[in-house]
Amino acid sequence: MVGEIFTRLNSFANQEIIRHLEAAGAECWLAGVAEWIWYTNEEQFRRLREERRRASKNWLRAFLTKQVMERDEKILYEPFSEDFRGYDEPHVPHLLKLSHPYLPAAGCGGEMVLSTGGSIYFYEIGADGIADISPFSCMNAIITEAVYPKVSREHDGFPMRMFYFDGTQSDLDRDVGIFLELARTYKRRKKRPRRAVGRRPVPETSPVRR
Repeated sequence: MVGEIFTRLNSFANQEIIRHLEAAGAECWLAGVAEWIWYTNEEQFRRLREERRRASKNWLRAFLTKQVMERDEKILYEPFSEDFRGYDEPHVPHLLKLSHPYLPAAGCGGEMVLSTGGSIYFYEIGADGIADISPFSCMNAIITEAVYPKVSREHDGFPMRMFYFDGTQSDLDRDVGIFLELARTYKRRKKRPRRAVGRRPVPETSPVRR
């Protein structure tokens, strides 16, 4: 599950869509808030590179921030490492690399690049479909909805469904049922079986290795 950060993470805003999906037999993997925090740090590095300010206090501040985040993430993750085995989150530089052919980070910003890169990442590890959770008329969602058909075509017809929420009641179970039927059909014919994943090495394009 990808999409606009608040709507996808707030169960009231998204009408508890995860409960609806899992009640219908799905297993959900929700992109977390940490993804956004890592992304803002990567964006700071990118802007400093563009401004040719690598030898600056701002670069040092961004570097130290990243080091502290790495340390804290490791401490928080360690007690739950067995529970999270096979569900490790992708590194943000990897998501930006996957998104680049469709929405390059230098020209696009925000959830649109993370959602597009995240969708391709989930395809790569053998997921059966993507649910994009966004508020109605969200600019990021409108842009990702425009590129999703091409992403799907170039990735074996991977199911990618938009779920918009605007505070009005809709037949969510009907929409969930349609999405899951597409996901089950894809699962029967997909070329990439679900595989466990571990922490990937950071691409060389990243300013700092994690």
